Amino acid sequence: MATLSERVAGRPKGDSDARSRLIRAALQLFGSRSFATVSTRELARQAEVDAAMIRYYFGSKTGLFESMVRETLAPVLANLRDMSASAAPSDLASLMQTYYQAMAPNPALPRLIVRVLQEPEHSEPQRILLNVFADVMELSRQWLARALINSGSLRDEVNPELARLSLVSLMVFPLIAPPVLMQQFGFSGQPNELAQLVAHNISVLQHGLLKSSDSEDA
Repeated sequence: MATLSERVAGRPKGDSDARSRLIRAALQLFGSRSFATVSTRELARQAEVDAAMIRYYFGSKTGLFESMVRETLAPVLANLRDMSASAAPSDLASLMQTYYQAMAPNPALPRLIVRVLQEPEHSEPQRILLNVFADVMELSRQWLARALINSGSLRDEVNPELARLSLVSLMVFPLIAPPVLMQQFGFSGQPNELAQLVAHNISVLQHGLLKSSDSEDA
């Protein structure tokens, strides 16, 4: 579905997959460079389309950026909405798998998100990302409340907000950390490694890593 930033105008000449190619070009260029330094001409050249296609499909460079972010994150948002409606604690693994399935093929996007959020306040890309993440944060808060707190799965001594922070940290860090750092842990982001990471994260959340003091005294 088109965003509000997309405009309808006389369609310029071009092939039928121009829109998807522009989305891919935006992900690649914005993932490696700042928003301000990427021109519409570069985006069109990368996508091998007429620059007029950007205005036709997205209205502007900003509209293309917004569509790229929203469409790449759409599977994660859809999964969060489903989980918020069903309130099923067992869907925690599904959430992580959906996130990795959406992000792993686009390794530039998680780092792009971090870089944009660290920019000076009130930039247009930052406004777009904050709007998108407002949805993510609210949906994750709903899921945590329904699936963990209301169900009694969360231990009484655990702070719910810190539990949500722990969940996000476990899930997100491997994809935003510098690749050279993750290589020190033997992690390259391959699908089999991501599947192992999901299982490990679930185990950490359910059981923790350290022995309890009771077992040490036994």
